[in-house]
Amino acid sequence: MLIQPTLNGPLLVLAGALCFSTTGFAQALVVGDGATPLVIGALRMLIGGAALAAWCVWRGILPNKGRWPLKGVLLPALGLAGYQVLFFTGTASVGVAVGTVASIGVSPLGVAALNWLIYREKPVRAWYPATAAAVLGLVLLNWTDGALDRLCSLLPSLAAGLSYAVYVVCSKPLRMYAPEAIMMMACLLCGLLLGPFLFISPLHWLLSVKGVLVALNLGVVTAALAFSLMLAGLMKTPAPTAATLGLAEPLCAALLGFACLHEPVTAQAVTGIACILCSALVLIFWPTPPCGSGRSSPISERRA
Repeated sequence: MLIQPTLNGPLLVLAGALCFSTTGFAQALVVGDGATPLVIGALRMLIGGAALAAWCVWRGILPNKGRWPLKGVLLPALGLAGYQVLFFTGTASVGVAVGTVASIGVSPLGVAALNWLIYREKPVRAWYPATAAAVLGLVLLNWTDGALDRLCSLLPSLAAGLSYAVYVVCSKPLRMYAPEAIMMMACLLCGLLLGPFLFISPLHWLLSVKGVLVALNLGVVTAALAFSLMLAGLMKTPAPTAATLGLAEPLCAALLGFACLHEPVTAQAVTGIACILCSALVLIFWPTPPCGSGRSSPISERRA
């Protein structure tokens, strides 16, 4: 059966995107103290996984002994790890603005392609105008002069978007498990993969109160809570739609920059924000034909 979008599903995805959007702001608070992007990524995954483990134990939703889907979680974890490394490498090469446009902007296209290749599931009709509006908004919001001259430097950022697409699409077969349990395993595996960076980078910034609070925020809010909300929303929302709704992340990040970091507000930025907001609204409220019109779903045909 095809995954049918409901109002709750897209709203959960949006809530997860809002949690994600505070990542850059939190990083900006400690980057001057010596925190490196790769260490931040590793701590984010490890703390997020530990927080989710505590939550799963408290709620009693850990998978039964012998039924841990470790093989199924491996690909999403690799996608997350690749995204962390490639995203931060890309932003270090071309800057946060252009790197974010490239990685987040390409992810819906990667999700749509992988979703069709693996599940033969076409995007809902609203995905096409919504994605076009969202990508246009991201370009207007983040475009910088001379970006085309650094096209080769964008390759890590583009690869980061594809890595995120792998995470989104490969998480779909795990929807029979509790989202928190799946993300706990994915975050912990991702954190273990990135763990070596903790031994080759300075960690003295963690000795301050600010450093500890930022690390906890990155792990609990921008990882544990954000990924759980996103995965829960994905269970009720087609993957291409969920990926496009995730583009609301840079919208809120830009607003935080304007309000808290005193970045300049331009007419181009305001237009970009409006485009991204319209994209999210289209995906939430665009009517979708109900399933069951006599045609079997692509997923059902593939499983048969």
